[in-house]
Amino acid sequence: MLSGMGFGLVLPTFLFFAGNLGASATVAATIAGTYSIGQFISTPVWGRMSDRYGRKPMLLLSMAGLTLSYVLLALADNLWLLALARAMNGLMAGNIAVAMAYVSDITPIEKRTQGMGYVGGSISIGFIIGPMIGGLLGGADAESASIFLPSVAATVICAVTFVATLFLKESLTPEQRARATHGEQPGGFVAAKQVLRRPVMFRLVFVGFLVFFAMALFETIMPFWAKARFDWGPRDVGYCFTYLGLVVTIVQGILVGKLAPVFGESKLVIGGLIAYAFGLIFMTQAPIWQLMMFGITFTAGGGAMVITSMSSLVSAEAAENERGLVLGVYNSGSWMGRAGGPPASGLLFENIGAQAPLYGAALIMLPCIVMVALVRARVRRRDTEALTPKSDTKA
Repeated sequence: MLSGMGFGLVLPTFLFFAGNLGASATVAATIAGTYSIGQFISTPVWGRMSDRYGRKPMLLLSMAGLTLSYVLLALADNLWLLALARAMNGLMAGNIAVAMAYVSDITPIEKRTQGMGYVGGSISIGFIIGPMIGGLLGGADAESASIFLPSVAATVICAVTFVATLFLKESLTPEQRARATHGEQPGGFVAAKQVLRRPVMFRLVFVGFLVFFAMALFETIMPFWAKARFDWGPRDVGYCFTYLGLVVTIVQGILVGKLAPVFGESKLVIGGLIAYAFGLIFMTQAPIWQLMMFGITFTAGGGAMVITSMSSLVSAEAAENERGLVLGVYNSGSWMGRAGGPPASGLLFENIGAQAPLYGAALIMLPCIVMVALVRARVRRRDTEALTPKSDTKA
């Protein structure tokens, strides 16, 4: 929760502050995307290291680095330093896969989707509080936006999270860590390549890439889009992100856990993709911000359902001693999508129009729906074949 709050604190102000330093919409969105580039690089590394050395040490190391990265962000007075600090934020925040693996370690299989929902929900609770405070600290309008106070607040939050992690109990036994260290599996990116050779995992990772690319198209440019449509500043954007976080928390923390046993994760993913696309299209047509908030409810809720259910699907494809690696590979692919989305969002916004990123994100959801349906069919066929006894074909 505290980690999500730190991220949310700087979100409403970041693009406006980058613009005040002289960045265009494309440059500002690209700098924001360096966060995702850092996560793309570090997520599989954090995941694999947590398999070998334990979840708790990696969480402590990453939280210490995240605290220092927000100190650097608070001191940023030019675009280069701003980009460096943001990239460091992402490198250290690649521990999301470690947190997911921790929950997967301590949660029974039948409750794993609910457990993943609790992780996302707890982060989202912080995301509710963070943008609201960050919007108030960052300035009332775009021209007065400053990143200093939100970054200081994020530094304090991450430091508190580090201290809280000290009291966390390690979820892996020494025997489990030894199997990951001395087993037959190779490490690093060689192991990641082996994971991607599995047909189901490759498709899930590719869907994750497309979904997060589409989400980044909208979410990154949202402050500039809201200013163009409704003349919003950091404070208004902060309130909007707070509402978005509230919706995400309800879906991840309550609804997904109740719906997954009834419908299954793959159906929830498909339903979430449809809801996300519908919300975006509705937002483009909303003449006033009150109606826009109706659309963003579907977008936020659908996105939360997709993210949580996809994590559960990926976790189910992993053996006990490779959960950190498999979730790390999936999250790395997802963050690669988030890294590509921001510059594409800025280019669409500047060269085509304010609505173009939202239309583009909605369009991308269509092939994702098809691929998830194909994955669902393949997994069901595989499971059926595994349960069917092989007949004796000898004459």
